[in-house]
Amino acid sequence: FVDDGFGGKNSHVVVADLIASSDSADDGKKAKINFISWTMLGVQGNFLTQGAYDKTEKGMDLDSVAVGFKSYNKFAGSFLPGCPVYIEIALAEKDLENYEGDKEPIYLYSKNTFDKETVEWDDGIKNLVNGIFGNPVAYFAQANDNSKDDDGPGSNPFLGHLKFGFNTPYINFTTGFNYAKPDVRQAITWKTVDGNWDAGYEHVGGFNVFSLGDKTVAALEEATGVTFDIGFAPNKSADRKGNKYGYWGWIGAKYNDLVIDFQSNGMYNGTLFDDPVEHDFIIGAKDSIAVGDGKLNIALQALISTHQKDSAELAAINLANNKSEDPKATSGSTADYFGYSTDVFYRTDDFDGLQNLAGNVQVGYKADMFNVNLEYRFRGAQASMLYLRENHDDGTFDLSDNLGVLNSQRIALDASVTPIEALTINLGVNAEMALETLDDSDTLVKKYKDDTAEGLQSWYKSRRFTDEMMPIFNRDGGAEFTFKPAVSYALNDSISLGAYADLNYCAYTWTDGLKDEDENKYGSSDSAFRFKKAGVTLAVSDISDAVKGVNVLYGLDLSNQNRAFNTVIGSVSFPGDITANAAVGIKTENVNAKADYNDDANNPFGFAVGVSKRFASFKKPTLYAQFVFNMDPFKHFGDGQDQLNLDRANVKGSLEKEGVGIIDPVDWYDGRAAVRVGIRWDI
Repeated sequence: FVDDGFGGKNSHVVVADLIASSDSADDGKKAKINFISWTMLGVQGNFLTQGAYDKTEKGMDLDSVAVGFKSYNKFAGSFLPGCPVYIEIALAEKDLENYEGDKEPIYLYSKNTFDKETVEWDDGIKNLVNGIFGNPVAYFAQANDNSKDDDGPGSNPFLGHLKFGFNTPYINFTTGFNYAKPDVRQAITWKTVDGNWDAGYEHVGGFNVFSLGDKTVAALEEATGVTFDIGFAPNKSADRKGNKYGYWGWIGAKYNDLVIDFQSNGMYNGTLFDDPVEHDFIIGAKDSIAVGDGKLNIALQALISTHQKDSAELAAINLANNKSEDPKATSGSTADYFGYSTDVFYRTDDFDGLQNLAGNVQVGYKADMFNVNLEYRFRGAQASMLYLRENHDDGTFDLSDNLGVLNSQRIALDASVTPIEALTINLGVNAEMALETLDDSDTLVKKYKDDTAEGLQSWYKSRRFTDEMMPIFNRDGGAEFTFKPAVSYALNDSISLGAYADLNYCAYTWTDGLKDEDENKYGSSDSAFRFKKAGVTLAVSDISDAVKGVNVLYGLDLSNQNRAFNTVIGSVSFPGDITANAAVGIKTENVNAKADYNDDANNPFGFAVGVSKRFASFKKPTLYAQFVFNMDPFKHFGDGQDQLNLDRANVKGSLEKEGVGIIDPVDWYDGRAAVRVGIRWDI
């Protein structure tokens, strides 16, 4: 396994051993380049199972046939001993469906909402044959203009990733360009550098990372007894686009189980250390102490986020920068200034106390029979962190997942007990509250509720997807509670059972005279209590020579206001790396459905079947075939469509870009069906 340059590990095939080291007997120091490819090719026929306008009309009507092709090809390893390199060529990035809102699939046939053919079979097949025989890369990539545009480097193929450096005994150096990603930093509790932070997705930025080499670390440890981790990363990637200079730097020290870490981040509107925009200061420590038969773990981390420019100034700068591209623009976007990498939509250039702070304290104890973890975290309304990504395009919410949503504090308890070897009982409960009482009289709340195109407000509300991701405003007390009980039991070495539930209770008190009994109600339950999800699992392994294993999963999803969703999924694995999946979904009207809900338009029954086979030859490609009807339990094309898309036993929904957001599982593929065949290589 080798590092693919994105913080992940991939299997590989060695292409060549280029240059032997000075000690030719030491194979570990030889230079070698590995070829890594992640490629998917698929065809999908999409059908409508109900009318585009009259949802009460049911049937099967072919809507489109599309070809999807995604291929990322990397060369990773060392050109010279001690000189690691990662090069990625993005050949094609064509989905089977228009997930992104602005990138059309390669249609062999399609119709519009007026049932008129927009791509006829003759044209689609003719373009396919001509494209493959003329040049398959150009056809599947739909190459047209390789000049840079606002969305990136131009059409495929292009250099997607370039990362190289050198490792010496005293210092290590890495540089990355374009979509190259830095190594993840998670020294205490938070991730403080993202593994998916782009060096510069507009094809102009990059980063350098300097860190201590092995001999330097060893010398310092010998002299002090402390293991040091020190690094500095000047870059032109502080906005992920590649337009803003910045840095991150850290000093970490480890003595036995005690770890202390400090990191500082910076972003500048001018050159490095000139005309500052934001500075972050992150400090943390953790330790482990033997107590009785177990171990006590303690960790704490804190963030001070300072802003040197307020939102109005940033919007004005962004407007000036983009004037030449959009001469009709009258206002700038603070969100666009940051490359849509933060959820802090409004900031002042003053230090506003709690609003600029975030913190996290974790205490855990683990013994043979039980494990308990207690956490407290808080985050102010202006507490951001550079190099930690929050991006609506692909549903990456590392910033709020680590720190919490804006103006929030949370107490969480996660405990498990194993009274007997075969039985484990888990209880997760947390209470989320407002950090400060911020109501409609606060400028920050006014900005959030302002729907004008001034910058972040309209973007924020349209693309945060769910209520759980919103800032906590207009609360002057109370909390929202989440309960996640679970139990698992192993009947024997080959049979195990599991069950879980997700429940909520909302007990906020509201400002500005809002009515508690109305504001605290969940739409799906029409009360302050919500039974959100539940699931039951059965796993059986080592059944016979003909059947390797069987998994059966039942899921109940009551989170949608209009419809409840019951699903049963079976997965059977056979010898020869063959897997068969079948799913059934029942959609019934929720008793609290909206007044305009039309039960005649409901599709009460959905199902899906799929089979996949992984071949042993030709670097183990996986071939799959599927049929889905009024539901889709499989992952998106490019995400591993031969695999199930589940949250434990529950079917997950879909993430649609360009402001659509998350589609509930009961709504995803409702009124549609599809036939798919495809192949996936992970080389």
